[in-house]
Amino acid sequence: MSSPPPQQIVHNGCLRPASDRLVASSDGILMRGCGAFETIAAYRGRPFLADAHFARLRRASGILGLRCPSDPILLEAMKDALEANGLDDLEKARLRITLSSPTDGSESWWVEATPPPSHRGTAKVITGPFVRNERSPLAGLKTVNFGDNVVAQRLAREVGADEALFANTRDELCEGTWSNVFVRIEGRWITPPLDSGCLPGVTRALVIELFHEIGHTVAESTLSITQLNRVESAFLTSSLREIQPVSAINGKGLDVASELDLLRGVYRTRTASA
Repeated sequence: MSSPPPQQIVHNGCLRPASDRLVASSDGILMRGCGAFETIAAYRGRPFLADAHFARLRRASGILGLRCPSDPILLEAMKDALEANGLDDLEKARLRITLSSPTDGSESWWVEATPPPSHRGTAKVITGPFVRNERSPLAGLKTVNFGDNVVAQRLAREVGADEALFANTRDELCEGTWSNVFVRIEGRWITPPLDSGCLPGVTRALVIELFHEIGHTVAESTLSITQLNRVESAFLTSSLREIQPVSAINGKGLDVASELDLLRGVYRTRTASA
């Protein structure tokens, strides 16, 4: 379920009603889809892993030629957005930073704060007919060019699934529409490498670290999309879903591995100390 819209946003450093017009009709975000964004979880008013999100946003802004405010300005804007919408004491909130591209090259950005969307305890997943282009200049970037994701997500919903998985042009497992994916085959955990074209997920990187913390290993390794029938267990990661077990892929039921309880436990410990 989607988050409800915010009442107030921070636009170019100033608090204003969310209903206000933010960009001109000539802005590149509308005309060419030239924009970048980051979605960050805030726990009790504290953005989680903000530095990693900022670094990814700066990479996207550099490639797309967008202007991005400094980290302190973004942190202050997130604080103001949470407070203005009465979410600064919420156990978990959703923050979104968006960069647009005015024709005159000026700075244009805004921060939204809302309650988080709801996710099921487990996810049903399908594969679809669409692919990620791992050679695209936008591969691995968090841009507003999300048309492929919207269509794939709608297909998943139409067949009663929660998420759709993309292969890349080499028919290798890549990622979900809004998530990274981890799978276990013959007792071995793997996740697609970044050269598959998947997003370098902030939660993905943390989970790889947490695997080692709980005494298990995970490999960044390619897997043919045709081999998903061999998967024994799987889970999805993103900033807002955190670690979500997968109950079925293309109708095949999966086990929920015992490692997931350990991973989720240490993940919650990290968020509690954010």
